[in-house]
Amino acid sequence: MQSLVKRWWFWLLIVILVAFVVVHTYLAIWVRDYVNRKLSEIHGYRAHVSAVTLHLWRGAYQIHYIDIKKTSGHVPVPFFSAPLVDLSVEWHALIFERAFVGNIEIHRPKMNLVNGSTKESSQAPVDEPWAQKIKQLFPLKINRFAVHNGEIHYHDFTRNPKVNLPLDRVQMVAVNLTNSKKLSKSLIADVRIEGQPMGVGDARSQISLDPYAAKPTFAFNLEVKEVPLVKLNQFAKAYGNFTFDTGTLKVAMEASAHNGAYQGYIEPVFDHMSIFNPAKEDNPITAVWEAILEGVTRIVRNYSKDRFGTKVPFSGTFEHPNPEILSTISNAFRNAFIKAFSGELPSGHKPPKVEPEEKH
Repeated sequence: MQSLVKRWWFWLLIVILVAFVVVHTYLAIWVRDYVNRKLSEIHGYRAHVSAVTLHLWRGAYQIHYIDIKKTSGHVPVPFFSAPLVDLSVEWHALIFERAFVGNIEIHRPKMNLVNGSTKESSQAPVDEPWAQKIKQLFPLKINRFAVHNGEIHYHDFTRNPKVNLPLDRVQMVAVNLTNSKKLSKSLIADVRIEGQPMGVGDARSQISLDPYAAKPTFAFNLEVKEVPLVKLNQFAKAYGNFTFDTGTLKVAMEASAHNGAYQGYIEPVFDHMSIFNPAKEDNPITAVWEAILEGVTRIVRNYSKDRFGTKVPFSGTFEHPNPEILSTISNAFRNAFIKAFSGELPSGHKPPKVEPEEKH
């Protein structure tokens, strides 16, 4: 009798374990099909997810090998792909702050942004429809978003040569996206991004923003260091009909926006730049054009540093931009004859303070 009782508990445990495995497996399949269905509801795009793994003990699920392609128009590269996306409950916020918020981690993603002659042949960044679908896939408010070892490519297939500008090794961490004093002392979200433009150099950016402001409210800075100009020849040839022979590029940029109005500047600096080289160009028209460009940049070059640069201020509203062309030209002469720009942000510089809206 005692042996029978033991066997009864044993078989009950087996049944429970088998039932858990079956339910867990079919639930993962149901979640995978749900994710595929919801992502494919975006007009003009088709999404495919290979598998979904559930991690119930940590309140998470993982999407494996997601691939999103544009079906309208003729775009030859996928919009987005990633081998792993992890969506989970942020347990620290739940335990210590009693806030039910989430965390998204994307591993080795690749995004292709395409500039085309029509809307159908273009691929733009993530916009409102995608944001709504993410909410359906993960109904929690996202408090933290991270990208590990990503790639962003800018393409233009309408140009000759075709343009492909990559930003590799992208690392991104965005925190406090719920915009809540319950989780943070500040209502401002903080975003840090770094990457390697053109497979070389170094790019770093910091963004402070109010994610729930009615109109764009942010402060932003960017610094790009030591990109060899020859790496930009595909872009220069496609859009300017010239190529660089030698030199490096540095860029510093700051911008801020409040209540729909923005202001800022971008400071590009070209060190030891050379464009014209008779030996590299067979087309005489292109050679003349490159000689003209070389001559102009030589006239307004700071010879003590062998540096051509300027500072491009901008301001206005997102509906009515206001480029400041005369200031840009004036700053080119200032770089040449008064003081050379550095193409760098001040040491230890941070974006200016962002004032959040009073109500959210």
